[in-house]
Amino acid sequence: MARMLRSIDDEVYVEYGMFTLAGTDVGEWSSPEGYHFMADVRMEAWDGEPPSPEGPWTPVDQVTFVADSGVVHLALMMDGRGHDFLIGPPCFEYGMTMHFEPLTTGEDTDDETDEDTDGPEERWLLRFWPIRDAFDPLVHSPAMSYIVPMPKEYVPLPLPPEMLPPPLRPRSVPVPLTVAQDWVSMRVDPSRPTFEEWLSRTEERLRGKGVTIHEWLRARGVEIEDGAEVTPKSVIRPEDRPGRFADPLVDRYYARQEAMGSLPHRFPDWEPHEQEERLREMSDEERIAEELNPGNSRSFTMPYEGRGFLSPGTSCRLWRWEDDIIGGQPFDGSLTVERQVHVRYPHRRQIFVSGIVTVLRPERYNGRADHYVVRDAEPHEAARVLCSEATWQDRPEEEPGR
Repeated sequence: MARMLRSIDDEVYVEYGMFTLAGTDVGEWSSPEGYHFMADVRMEAWDGEPPSPEGPWTPVDQVTFVADSGVVHLALMMDGRGHDFLIGPPCFEYGMTMHFEPLTTGEDTDDETDEDTDGPEERWLLRFWPIRDAFDPLVHSPAMSYIVPMPKEYVPLPLPPEMLPPPLRPRSVPVPLTVAQDWVSMRVDPSRPTFEEWLSRTEERLRGKGVTIHEWLRARGVEIEDGAEVTPKSVIRPEDRPGRFADPLVDRYYARQEAMGSLPHRFPDWEPHEQEERLREMSDEERIAEELNPGNSRSFTMPYEGRGFLSPGTSCRLWRWEDDIIGGQPFDGSLTVERQVHVRYPHRRQIFVSGIVTVLRPERYNGRADHYVVRDAEPHEAARVLCSEATWQDRPEEEPGR
């Protein structure tokens, strides 16, 4: 029987009734009724194809797609976006079902005042589950071509073929094949039950005392009526939310960070929209980092001077300088997977080393993601990186007899 691993409840403003899912090759899909509206969107990650949901849901579609990093979010018009959500391993083919429920009965309109509605007008349920490993080093880890020096004489672009360097030729190497259960994103930390597991255990415990979950929540200061649906949003206590931001996920994260005194020093000087956007990023990054490290393996920070952004959940080789105090071995117990010593600098007793890691989240300094919090890669994660390195090796070993 399929099991739900995690879920997230989001609220987004939808324009022209169109949705897209970033981080995938899913095309746009549209609301069967709405045009400009607020929508409650619930996303769920399952370890297998889920059953039909209970309640007044109307099925809209069922599609398959390939996820780049295993982290997705709703992408909307005018740069709108939803929260990041971890659905599973990177470079996997997934199934997704879409269900819809209208919450208003009025006629749809394109009047821009619809944005000021008091509450959501539609509910959506998106469910994801992994189907198969779709990793292909030619597609998911292509090598960057050599940079072409600019010719001294004027040459119209594009450059003629004779002026271009020869294209990199990939080697044919075995591609590792995994199953979804190999990956940490498909595991649930037993010490961190899902919301549904917590709700079931709490209701069972209260049933023996003759107390309903709604009565128990009201006694804790939560305003909820009998029979109302119990969701992560509806059980937040007033003291856990300062009421500064409309997004409950952002607001709850802000309250927790404020209590810990760990908000950025410049945060009070930011504009309100900048504050909410940065808090959304921070809350999503920390939540997903925990989900990508359920066993709480040793994590550490690595510098990154490469091109592009490293998405959480991806594995790669990273480099750093270390003090060479124990003969090339890692003095802090990190960066141990497929470790290589590339340069030794005896005058300073330092070494330049690399290892294969899995990215948990960016560690931004002055707004730049030039450091990442990582953990050592697991064997199947490292196997993909080694496959990519072998595929795009610049100087392959000479074949026997040549």
